Amino acid sequence: MDGSPPHVPPYPDRLPRGGRPGRRMRRLVALSALAVALMVIAVVGVGAVRLAANIDTVDLAAGPGAAAEHAGSFNVLVVGSDGRDGQGESFGEGDIEGARNDVTMVLHVNEAHTEATVLSIPRDLLVDFPDCRNPHTGAVTAGGAGVPFNEALGRGGLPCTVAVAESLTDLDIQYAASLSFQGMIDLSNAVGGVPMCFAGPIDDPDSGLAIPAAGTYDLQGGQALAVLRSRHGVGDGSDLARISSQQAFASSLMRKLQDESTLTNIPRLYAIAEAATRNTTLSSSLADLPALVSLAGAFRDIPLQDLNLVTYPYIPAGNRLLPDTVAAQALMEVVTSSEQLVLGGDNAGRGVQAGTDGGDNDDGGTAGASVVPEDPASPSDGSTGLPSAPENVEGQSAAQDNCIVPYSW
Repeated sequence: MDGSPPHVPPYPDRLPRGGRPGRRMRRLVALSALAVALMVIAVVGVGAVRLAANIDTVDLAAGPGAAAEHAGSFNVLVVGSDGRDGQGESFGEGDIEGARNDVTMVLHVNEAHTEATVLSIPRDLLVDFPDCRNPHTGAVTAGGAGVPFNEALGRGGLPCTVAVAESLTDLDIQYAASLSFQGMIDLSNAVGGVPMCFAGPIDDPDSGLAIPAAGTYDLQGGQALAVLRSRHGVGDGSDLARISSQQAFASSLMRKLQDESTLTNIPRLYAIAEAATRNTTLSSSLADLPALVSLAGAFRDIPLQDLNLVTYPYIPAGNRLLPDTVAAQALMEVVTSSEQLVLGGDNAGRGVQAGTDGGDNDDGGTAGASVVPEDPASPSDGSTGLPSAPENVEGQSAAQDNCIVPYSW
């Protein structure tokens, strides 16, 4: 983060509905870092040997050795890939060449293992790239300035994505995972659906998201994937609005898993692990059994209110984004220190507003009335008396119950 803005090339941010051939299917699935951690716990708890055949691995440029107990802070990069290989005709297999990291999250757990932050890096953020070698073909793509962040996976797989994320965040990323479209569908089915609050109806033919009215709905399968892919149906129609709705989804997933004691339900844990590992590539450092055990133990006891999901600070630059290096430095200083990062409803982002679950309605418990406060900027987790988040930081804690806002220009 040297403060020098990269070159901004012209780029059309929006297309007519339908877009280029295959463009519609490039709206990527995201999987929360907690889901990855739960996959880790499941693998450890129900027999890693039975699931090991499902997992593809790749070596990072440098990684930690196995350790029976993980001490200190650590970082895990989680990528949602839009690659079509092996995804089937329903996802347009063969329609899109290569793969992009259109969703990238970095999980940072602090040294005391008492707080964690999930940092979402926007796909359109323009950053400097090093030379990247494809781990499968050996081909080298030359680096450059002002490259969209989501090109990292296609240029050099997980190792390249980790290298660019490390340069951007100043974090030492020891572990990484890449997940597919089908992985999100399987995971949402395995957990029995994720309850999501909507502030109004959404009909987004681009993603397939169909919400008939304001309320809380248990989303799984194709609708869970659709809410993560939906862009033109959410907020102002931007990728940034989609990031905030993805953060709301991840937070709701975390709350459900904690409330329903999933961590003590061995059959469900196995189903989650099997679903995730069938559609996952892990760094070899993360696929190591002792590492899985220690990381899982360090992560699972962190309270939801101390687990924050934030977007890397940015500055709009036409149809792209530039890193806000000043805000990013302030954010990372808090994230990597003993200070507590506090987020309220006014930090929520473009695609959500603060809300509370109002319970079930009459259609079998699949939807409920959601009460949205008149002032959507008011914090949903109460007053803490702690310092607020640094300027230009968007996101929420996993304890906040935010509602997805329908598309509106």
